[in-house]
Amino acid sequence: MAPQSALVAEAVAASASGCAATLLGHPLDCLKVRMQAEQQREALPTFLRMLKQDGVAAFARGMGPPLLNAVLMNTAMFVVFAECRRRTAALGDVGGALASGAFAGVATATLSTPFDYVKIQAQLRGAPPLRVLADALRARALFRGHAANCLREGVFTAVYLGAYDACRVALSGGGDRPPTHVVAAVAATTGALAWVANYPFDTVKSVQQSAPPSAPRAGLARAVRTLWRRGGVGAFYAGLAPSTARAVLVTTSRLVAYEHVRGWFDAPR
Repeated sequence: MAPQSALVAEAVAASASGCAATLLGHPLDCLKVRMQAEQQREALPTFLRMLKQDGVAAFARGMGPPLLNAVLMNTAMFVVFAECRRRTAALGDVGGALASGAFAGVATATLSTPFDYVKIQAQLRGAPPLRVLADALRARALFRGHAANCLREGVFTAVYLGAYDACRVALSGGGDRPPTHVVAAVAATTGALAWVANYPFDTVKSVQQSAPPSAPRAGLARAVRTLWRRGGVGAFYAGLAPSTARAVLVTTSRLVAYEHVRGWFDAPR
């Protein structure tokens, strides 16, 4: 496949996979953000309180920004990762995959930080995303939590895409794409490991981005100290269980959809 056609294939497959993963995972993301922002340790009481206060709509709040973000960020993530893999062959399969994943994650953080901010504010305030965006622009708050998000995306994508790609190459011998059940099993495993590894950075980011736009800006070090005073190590893992369940659902559906759509382009014609 020509380089230009390969990039188009990556972009289409990435966009489709991002939309599928967002639609499936957003309700659990709403629960995760509420638990992080309120420092709740138990998922079921938080879920029931959200359902009682706002009904089913509580689990669909702020979905617009993530859907748009899914198209943009997944396209950037997969395209950057694929291009980096071609340029890191000297590092070997595992080293090249992990380095490419880290680079792709940091690159996509520039897109995901403002989208995450709008999503979190919309979830917590129940305000329309456009109003949240206007408030953020007035307060110059759109990139709050960006340093934490760079760490979060870099660690996550290095483990998720990097480890997945290395496993896929090992299982397929660099040839045909593995069957769907193998893709699902490997993606679920690397997705769960990646989420546990990056979760403390995600919590710091959520705490920074959950503050009202008018609140004083809390830097990375200050947010870490605040969380530590709240509950030590455990404070960085509030909401881990439902969030990891969501991560498995999202990462599995994302790569299954990606491999499926990507296979259409690779199929002989």
